[in-house]
Amino acid sequence: MKPFKEVINYPAENSFVLRYNDFAHFSVPWHFHNEFEMIYIVRGTGKKFVGDVVEPFEPGDFVFYGSTLPHFHHNDAQYYSGNPDLKVNAYILQFPIDYFGKNQLRSPEFVSILRLLSNSSRGLKFPPHTVEPVALMLHKMYAEKGLRRYLSLIELLNFLGQTDFLPIASPGYANALNYHIEDRMIKVYEFSTLSYNRKISLQEVASVAGMNPTAFCRYFRKKAGKTFAEFINELRISYACKLLRHGNQTIEFVCFETGFNNISNFNRQFKAKIGKTPSLYREFVSQHND
Repeated sequence: MKPFKEVINYPAENSFVLRYNDFAHFSVPWHFHNEFEMIYIVRGTGKKFVGDVVEPFEPGDFVFYGSTLPHFHHNDAQYYSGNPDLKVNAYILQFPIDYFGKNQLRSPEFVSILRLLSNSSRGLKFPPHTVEPVALMLHKMYAEKGLRRYLSLIELLNFLGQTDFLPIASPGYANALNYHIEDRMIKVYEFSTLSYNRKISLQEVASVAGMNPTAFCRYFRKKAGKTFAEFINELRISYACKLLRHGNQTIEFVCFETGFNNISNFNRQFKAKIGKTPSLYREFVSQHND
């Protein structure tokens, strides 16, 4: 699936885009654009596809995408059911790749912003303590106009450039991909995010990729750096963490809801990935939230 190039339309009164989305679900497919982009999730859950990586998102998720980085957000299945109580709210900010001149970025005042932009080609995620300041700055900026909004953008970029951000896409990722191969991986990712909470046979997922099981196993490990079973377990445990953080369901319910077939295997896999059993994780989260 070759990503389509999105053309960003700028409002007449601003040199960059800042909007607050209130809709049923994300709908823009696999795409890229020349602009840098930030997305802050206020409400909604799902998966984000960034280069060659797929990760969950939930309220408080914040990412920064470099110019031309292919990406898209896909909500969890229930958001496409027509339920009016399920909504997505998000701040989306976009600005041109040449928004700051080379001489401006070389100035000492812009060293943090240069650090941010220079490291954004694989997409960036940020530590938890940045969530509240970012939310406050975006909310403030959204209410501003003219020079005040521009200065708030500088303040936000400077703040982000001073954080301990981490790249999202893998080290070997490059935009100049063989799109036939990329199409195959995207199909596997999309299938997996819709099917990980049930039993998936190797033959089934291999057929999605248009390969035989043996070739698919080699291919997936080479592209993802992990086996397909490891990838599916990560999706399942990520969903389990969300249920344990935000729900009152029993551990047994969470186990089978996320696609594990027995409690002992669920506990073992969860502890290996998270470092705690599901019950201890829920207790830890509850204490931390208090």
